[in-house]
Amino acid sequence: MRKLLLIFSLFLILTSLFADEELVRKQPFKAAVLSCVIPGGGQLYNGKYIKTGFVFAVEGSLIGLAAYHHFEAEKCYDRYKVSELETDYNEYVKYYEKRQSDLFWIGSVIFLSAIDAFVDAHLFDFEEKKNKIHLKFEDNTVGLVYDF
Repeated sequence: MRKLLLIFSLFLILTSLFADEELVRKQPFKAAVLSCVIPGGGQLYNGKYIKTGFVFAVEGSLIGLAAYHHFEAEKCYDRYKVSELETDYNEYVKYYEKRQSDLFWIGSVIFLSAIDAFVDAHLFDFEEKKNKIHLKFEDNTVGLVYDF
């Protein structure tokens, strides 16, 4: 039942991700949440496809590395419980610290990815707004013209 609920909610998130692609404005909070929930989701929502691939690869690699270090730490700890050797315990500590470091970097990348998606959503229509503002030079004066 949980798997079905998870798949359904993921489907709803992905459906809403592409539902309002035609709108001119993006929702910054939605981009940040998508970036936190799905690796590269906020970047995909903003239409930044190269960033999406980069964020997905970095987060996926870090998650895989953290899982590897977790399972290695568990194996070393199980081995230590049987043998009670200090070398097994030291190896367990080594993998445990690597896993903790991986978790820190995963959190950092997710945080930076969410900030990037949030800012990109705010600046989504920046070029369009920038083209409405023009400098006007007439008779030794400089003016600013804004087209509505």
